[in-house]
Amino acid sequence: MFEVLLGLACASALPALAASEEPVARAAREFLLDRAAQAGLVQPEVSLKLIAGDGAPLACATAPRVEALDTRHPSRMRYAAVCPASGARAEYVVRAELSAQVVVAPGGIAARRPIAGHEVTLERRPLAGSAEVTSDPEDVIGQSARRAIRAGQVVDRKLLVEPVLVRRGAAVRIVARNGPVLVTAAGEAMEVGHAGDIVNVRNTTTGNVIRARVIGSNEVEPADMPIAPSAPQSAR
Repeated sequence: MFEVLLGLACASALPALAASEEPVARAAREFLLDRAAQAGLVQPEVSLKLIAGDGAPLACATAPRVEALDTRHPSRMRYAAVCPASGARAEYVVRAELSAQVVVAPGGIAARRPIAGHEVTLERRPLAGSAEVTSDPEDVIGQSARRAIRAGQVVDRKLLVEPVLVRRGAAVRIVARNGPVLVTAAGEAMEVGHAGDIVNVRNTTTGNVIRARVIGSNEVEPADMPIAPSAPQSAR
């Protein structure tokens, strides 16, 4: 076996390779860049290492056909180059690293509170493991982390949840709007709720329990009221 190292940026040309190696490297690179594009990642770059196995190097009269044998794990993908006329084939293990500009927490983020815009930024990082990353800060701003995120750590979207706006036993304000008329009442939340959740709330004046929609921090409205259209959000 022998190894071929390739550093491939998004728009870079491939270095000189054996006839059967160049199509394999190009196919692996295009596969990973396409995956990055589908995920909306910004400025993706690919670094490849080809490990040639049985049948390599391959000599074909025409350009070989490339078959993707296993692309589940970028760190160890398998490809084959096949001569169209003779059927001769060579197999390659492709060890790849994909990097991109992704959302990180430069100063760390505390757990269980909404993430603010100033707490995140974009930095180039290698994409490894099972982390679900994003290149759009708006995907994480306003959500909360299940556990604290360390300074400099990539923000993994799988660890994020909508923030809890109403907690069980908390005093809440029940808001009922009818055109210009606004009626409020004091209540007690009987369940935990996120934005838009329907929870049981006890009116502390009447003792009645109603179903209410969570609309803000410790604020609810009767669930049978129509949902008001969202106001345009100002730039963060």
